[in-house]
Amino acid sequence: MDEEAENLRAAFGDSSDDEDIADRPGKETIGIGDSAVWERVEEINGLWLYRNFLSIAHQSDLLSAILNEGWFVEESINQAMRFGDLPSWATELSDLIRETLESVDLPVLSADLLWREPLFDQLIVNLYQPGNLCTC
Repeated sequence: MDEEAENLRAAFGDSSDDEDIADRPGKETIGIGDSAVWERVEEINGLWLYRNFLSIAHQSDLLSAILNEGWFVEESINQAMRFGDLPSWATELSDLIRETLESVDLPVLSADLLWREPLFDQLIVNLYQPGNLCTC
């Protein structure tokens, strides 16, 4: 596996490891296309997970943009927050989210939020080292 593929796997996980979530009992899922699936997370009211949202190319571009901004240059830094003017990669991601939500009829965002400009004006980016679990 080349270095870029290994970095993507470390950042986003294995795309091929997704289990067939549509077969899980009690899970509300809505499939879109061949591999994209919305899954409502029962334990957190209002939270939806969109599996396979970003293509490998999008993942690579996103990871490169974050690294190029130098957010995680020191080993001790594992979280970056941004408020107000977002970097172009975050605005592009926001636009992609809006386009995706407009193409489906799901209660993922309320109408008053979906039509905000910009859709998002803040973000948090976390860096997790392989093998470390989030205990949030």
